[in-house]
Amino acid sequence: VNNLYGPTEDTTYSTHAVTDPGAERTPLGRALPGSRVHLLDSDLRPVPLGAIGEVYLSGQGVTRGYHQRPGLTAERYLPLPEGEGGRLYRTGDLARWRPCTTADGGVEFFLDYHGRVDHQVKLRGFRIEPGEVEHALLQHPAVSEAVVTVHGDHLIAHIATRIPSQDDPVVPEERGEDDEQILLRYLRSCLPQHLVPARIVVMDALPRTPNGKVDRKALPEPTSVPSTGAAEPPGTEAQHLVAELFAGLLGRPVTNIHDDFFSLGGHSLLATRLVSRLNALTGASLPLRVVFEHPTIAGLAEFLPEPASGPVRPAAIPRLRRTLGRAGAASGVPSD
Repeated sequence: VNNLYGPTEDTTYSTHAVTDPGAERTPLGRALPGSRVHLLDSDLRPVPLGAIGEVYLSGQGVTRGYHQRPGLTAERYLPLPEGEGGRLYRTGDLARWRPCTTADGGVEFFLDYHGRVDHQVKLRGFRIEPGEVEHALLQHPAVSEAVVTVHGDHLIAHIATRIPSQDDPVVPEERGEDDEQILLRYLRSCLPQHLVPARIVVMDALPRTPNGKVDRKALPEPTSVPSTGAAEPPGTEAQHLVAELFAGLLGRPVTNIHDDFFSLGGHSLLATRLVSRLNALTGASLPLRVVFEHPTIAGLAEFLPEPASGPVRPAAIPRLRRTLGRAGAASGVPSD
């Protein structure tokens, strides 16, 4: 199938690709003669190879603007940098360059479509392109489809699983984990934390509209936040300390030492506050990455110094609460 891409503002077509109808991503291919493609970030800087950027077009086909609409023309048409002459047209489409090996062993770069800029969202100060998270999910061999949406202050992913074949490898550490935890751990290994969804809803198939597109309105709401193991209450001073801090920062009781800080609603800003409080209260020097690598009460407690790692003494709990109370509202920890 020949796929020709180009907005009206670039006269007719700008790029061309020969594609497989079953491809995971819509390839835009390479620029046609007379056209040039630029992938730029929000500051109009070229994005690194492999990163998602907005498609800007230049060349002989770019039109002069919109008839009697100077405001819209100024928004969508920009002069080429460094006095090159001509202009750039801002398409609002997102794409990334994908390297491909040619028949003679060389490398060519093709453009893959990754959605629209107006699908971008801003969460906790970060500008997020859900398509980037979807792309990462689709790289996992167990995922056949992925859609990422926003619920309140969190990203939620809905995925359809692929039927495994006999040739699929079984990763030892994944045995006994559910699909959601496997995928969350995978995403944390390849994406910044602010791009990792709070929940991943695993489905046999994503709902479709009559014209075959994913029906986002029909996606099920995520249920309660998952735990990463059987429920187990805190049993040491260190675990009680971490549990109290979790509860204060997240605004909810946390009673299972295997609950995941980020699955419960934590994010990078709260993780920074968590580490700061832990270090201030225990004299530890934990780096921020420990929270991302060991985001449970049990995991973090292992990094706290003695004597907090021993069995909890009943008399220590009121003292612990008083200490947390003195830490004050800066940590969000409630006191008795």
